[in-house]
Amino acid sequence: MEKYKEIIEILQKQKTIAPPESLTDHLMKRLPDQYPSIVFVAASFVHNLYRHALEPDSDSANGLTRRECSFYFFITGLFYLIIGIILMMGLQGVNTSITAMEWIKLQPHLTIGTAIWLLALGLVLMLNGRSGIMAARYGTMLYFLFAVVNGILMRNYIHFPFSSMFIIGFVGTSVLMGFMLTHAVKKVELRSI
Repeated sequence: MEKYKEIIEILQKQKTIAPPESLTDHLMKRLPDQYPSIVFVAASFVHNLYRHALEPDSDSANGLTRRECSFYFFITGLFYLIIGIILMMGLQGVNTSITAMEWIKLQPHLTIGTAIWLLALGLVLMLNGRSGIMAARYGTMLYFLFAVVNGILMRNYIHFPFSSMFIIGFVGTSVLMGFMLTHAVKKVELRSI
């Protein structure tokens, strides 16, 4: 302690100041919660994906990057995952003998499967080069095919007023999302040529 004797003397000569009584409360309010809410975790995850998507790829050409395109797949997959979980929770208590219910009760599982498929395509697209782009293109075509076949099969089971409008909307939005993903993959493919 002899080495620090001068510093200790300077500190001992300083006037002692009492901190304000609200200092502890003020500091504790600024600390994050130990267990953040699910909304905060999900928002943070999406924000980090978006931030990562905007990082430049190795080449500096203009246009859509593989990371941006994979972000689109991740967001679409996250959408399907949320819808699948909500459907699963909502249809959990439904128990009827109508044959249509068997197909409707299968939809949450198909939706979660679609989410996993799109998330996997986004990951492959981000990690691989040319082969990832090809996998995303063919994987999106399979997504198109699955959406249309699911709608056609649903039409055979659901017979209520305006069911055709519901099915057209269901299949149409899926196809529209697939079209947008295909367009994004095509932009990335043109960029990498």
